[in-house]
Amino acid sequence: MIQSDVARALAALPVSLDPKYSVATKALYAPLLAGAQEGVTSTLDVAYGPHARQKLDVYSVAGTTPSAIVIYVPGGGFTGGDKRSDNVMFGNIGSYFARRGMLGVTMNYRLSPEVAWPAGAEDIDAAVTWVKANAASYGADANRIIVFGHSAGASHGASFLFDPALRGDTKVAGGGLVSGAAYALPSDMSAAPPNVRAYFGSDNGAVARRSAISHVGGTKIPVLLAVAEHDPGVLVTPTLALAAALTQRDGRCPPLMRLEGHNHFSPPCSLGTSDDVLGGAIVRFIKGLA
Repeated sequence: MIQSDVARALAALPVSLDPKYSVATKALYAPLLAGAQEGVTSTLDVAYGPHARQKLDVYSVAGTTPSAIVIYVPGGGFTGGDKRSDNVMFGNIGSYFARRGMLGVTMNYRLSPEVAWPAGAEDIDAAVTWVKANAASYGADANRIIVFGHSAGASHGASFLFDPALRGDTKVAGGGLVSGAAYALPSDMSAAPPNVRAYFGSDNGAVARRSAISHVGGTKIPVLLAVAEHDPGVLVTPTLALAAALTQRDGRCPPLMRLEGHNHFSPPCSLGTSDDVLGGAIVRFIKGLA
């Protein structure tokens, strides 16, 4: 459970996506993650493609046989974000899964305005291809890969998992999507925020094609969904819509979490702290996969 002092500090921050609150949130968590990467071997900035942003970090524990591979896709509003913004975030995530008998991978992807849809999902596809090709060198099973994305990273993850042009649902075992920003695009893209238009474009005629939620029905991939208590409503409603689409697909509700006490930026920061609500749920979800 989230520490009471951290929960109070997060609740005192505005419900906002302003990057300065990401900085403030990470400052709260950094002291809680001291030692989170001890005993973990990290291989940093491995190229999975030719672009400078197409790099990933791999986290493992010597002497273990990883039971699964978790690929973390960070957020950043489609125009920013980084797999290793400092010496703590988000090495805490790769290390968290490595310490639990898995292979942890964190990845970067190309950003708008240099690239547009579906570049982020294509980069996940390329990273998955690299991981599959190299899994054996880490003793890991290439058939047990889980894509775990947060914010814009969750939006890219949803596109990868559901879009029929990529068919990520056939390439990985499951997905974890936390506070995704654009599973379903507005019918009038002029109403979308500038960063969303920069990535997805302004063509109203392309909205259905570019909305990951449009393609859920053609898949069977298991997916865990989560939102934060202090997420803005514009991030909560797409998750609920995606949950409804998955419920219609499966005839039952998917794993769906409301992360109590958290703001938009804090869930990925919590992995490796005493707050094991999100991390523990992902581990249980992975263990439950066929």
